[in-house]
Amino acid sequence: MTTRPSRPLSRTAAALLLALAAAACAAPPAPGPAAAPPGARTSAAVDLGPSPASLMVCAGSVPMQLAGAFGTEPATAPAGTWAQHLYTCTYAYTEGTLLITVKELADRATAAAHFAGLRGSAGPVTTVEGLGDAAYTQADGSTVVLRDGSVLTVDVHRLPERFGKPPRTRSNVSVTAATTVMICWKEHAP
Repeated sequence: MTTRPSRPLSRTAAALLLALAAAACAAPPAPGPAAAPPGARTSAAVDLGPSPASLMVCAGSVPMQLAGAFGTEPATAPAGTWAQHLYTCTYAYTEGTLLITVKELADRATAAAHFAGLRGSAGPVTTVEGLGDAAYTQADGSTVVLRDGSVLTVDVHRLPERFGKPPRTRSNVSVTAATTVMICWKEHAP
């Protein structure tokens, strides 16, 4: 029996896989009338609730993709809260807690200033290339990403030094989570 060497995916197959991955990142349905429409931002006068992009960090396929990446699921379903233009999603594992937050700001310039302020007060950081508009990891392994008018933070300081199955470092966990979110956001950009 003759075997053929494997070949790279055809363009059609690669496009199909990309489309399936993009569909998996779809934003969850907005919870009631308080949710912002796609691409909308909150204003100082009226708080329209978290954007669909922010809601993605806690629902839809992101929790499923993170469970697959880390080889473990949270003890309870991820829970999100919204206060002062900050959406916080808590992933409570038996070993510790992962927090993913999205700070929604008025525009790119305001978000960039907020990101720069966080970076300036973070102590020693390591730049992460190719993630969002700018990104870095902190000494505790947490990752902060600037993207458009939002700042995403993946806080891993309440996880053990090595987490998941197989175990990975906190910084690996945070960069993996941030990358998962960025892929979903990119696929669903307005």
